[in-house]
Amino acid sequence: MRANLLALAFLPMLAFAQSWCPPGATWTFGYTDILGGVIGHARVDHTADTVVGGMPAQRLEVRVNAYSYPTQAYWNETPMGVYFTTGTSDVVQLWNPNEAAYDTLYWFSAVPGDRWSVPWTYGGVPDFLVLDTLWTTIAGLQLRQVVVGLDTPGPEPIDTLTERLGFMEIFINAISPMFLVDHPFGGLRCYSDDDLQWTDPEWPYGCTSLVGLGEPGPTSTLAPFPNPGTTHVTLDLPPGPHTITLFDATGRMVLQQRTTDTRPVIATEALPAGLYRITVRGAQGGLMGATWLKTD
Repeated sequence: MRANLLALAFLPMLAFAQSWCPPGATWTFGYTDILGGVIGHARVDHTADTVVGGMPAQRLEVRVNAYSYPTQAYWNETPMGVYFTTGTSDVVQLWNPNEAAYDTLYWFSAVPGDRWSVPWTYGGVPDFLVLDTLWTTIAGLQLRQVVVGLDTPGPEPIDTLTERLGFMEIFINAISPMFLVDHPFGGLRCYSDDDLQWTDPEWPYGCTSLVGLGEPGPTSTLAPFPNPGTTHVTLDLPPGPHTITLFDATGRMVLQQRTTDTRPVIATEALPAGLYRITVRGAQGGLMGATWLKTD
């Protein structure tokens, strides 16, 4: 599959420039390393045009802005890597430095039944399988969409690929067998270039929010109990009104309630098992936070 698609990279670059990495292209993703207690955002910038492997290529620089709850420290513009892409209006490829070759990253013109390999994998990982194709309009531009699943029995959609934007949930750096089950990079929050801007309508906290509330990390810590827990979690709070918010491992808000109780009990039966971030805001703006694990 890779060998066949590579030939498409020699198509005229004019069409390619209209749908991948135009001037000013910037992607902003959520960044949630829930096990490490780090939450923030990752930004991918198209910083230069160059030549890699004999092909015209785009240099993509990845940086993270985040807050570490365990260390109470900020990661400000922390470099996370540099990647190179090349392609046409139909196919985008990612440079694999270990093989000194390009792997197919995005296939915008694919049709149902088409498949391609997950980049940088070497067997044991199912291929992407195209399940459906759609059109969407953003800023007056008609853009193709490709609904993909994994090439397994009874495949289910795992993401939607959109021209310019790429995948909505699978971060460009999440290209290892682990990305399908556990990776700190979350969904796409915002995309912009010189003539197109898009913001995830389900993420109302701002492109560069650190904790989902548009502001830095907590000023003090919580001690939720039981931790781990199942049907509920209890907090010890100082007197006064508070707003309690739970975020899942992708950084999305899943529960919010207000209380004046100094020992509120939060019902969690409806939440799936996993790691959650709890934040509590007081009436004067103070913010407390903790990580809580729900088990089956």
